[in-house]
Amino acid sequence: MALLSGCLTLLGLVGSVAAQTQYTSTASSAVAKAAATALTLSPTSNVAGSKFERFVQIFLENTDYQKAIADSEYRPDTDRMRAGPPNYVAAVGANTFGVTDDGFRRIGSSTKSIVDLLEAKGVSWSVYGEDQPYSGFEGNWVNQKTGKADYVRKHNPVMSFDSVTSDVNRLAKCKNLTMFDKELAANKLPQWMFITPNMTNDAHDSSITVAGKWARNWLTPLLANPKFNIDRTLVILTFDEGSTTGTNQIYAVLLGSAVPSAKVGTTNSTRYNHYSLTKTAEDNWGLGSLGQNDVGASAFF
Repeated sequence: MALLSGCLTLLGLVGSVAAQTQYTSTASSAVAKAAATALTLSPTSNVAGSKFERFVQIFLENTDYQKAIADSEYRPDTDRMRAGPPNYVAAVGANTFGVTDDGFRRIGSSTKSIVDLLEAKGVSWSVYGEDQPYSGFEGNWVNQKTGKADYVRKHNPVMSFDSVTSDVNRLAKCKNLTMFDKELAANKLPQWMFITPNMTNDAHDSSITVAGKWARNWLTPLLANPKFNIDRTLVILTFDEGSTTGTNQIYAVLLGSAVPSAKVGTTNSTRYNHYSLTKTAEDNWGLGSLGQNDVGASAFF
């Protein structure tokens, strides 16, 4: 997780301390025991939005803009925009709250995130983590055969907020990516979603080519699926940061039925940033504001 800095380019706790730490053990036996009883929730809603009804955000890792657009597997023909600084915590809290590294961080229970605004308006939400061992797991999980990192807590943006980790019902909405497929089949997807691939498929421990193939293979059938790409679905695929110093310009793409046909293949020179993710949801559903850097941010839509 890196501090926001530079620019992004777009294409196309209520509860006890125990509740904050009960799902952190990474021992195989403890994970298996917790997985057997962990609560999973699949909330739905139908709150009308001004520009879209469904908002899906997918984060990849540490790739400069030029490297991303140079990868042929990673170039959808869609709406393109420009934007500014990245970071997981900032994407849902509109502030970095002093987080400067990848350590286990906790942001106090009095600090609100986009979750608070969504729930206040009745907009359903979920976070899906590839290879997350069970719903609400708060630790890091490695592949039990290869020892390679799979799911990491730092890539789940709401896990750093005590207001989420102290609430079992909120933890139950942070679940394995396989739940996305089950909910899609049952027409039970929420309206606001955040997707985090594992450490290989997000390019962190691999390359943009690997991440690009994962993104294309995962998204292509979804965009052709009427259960997913319903009227006014907006998908944003982007990166947390660039891989080098300098302008930190990163790539993102807007996809889905919410993108007007007249905008497909166009560019926009407006300067955006990852606070724009929060602002976009706020404006669309009339959520109000977190009173952080979302106030001055530009909405993507």
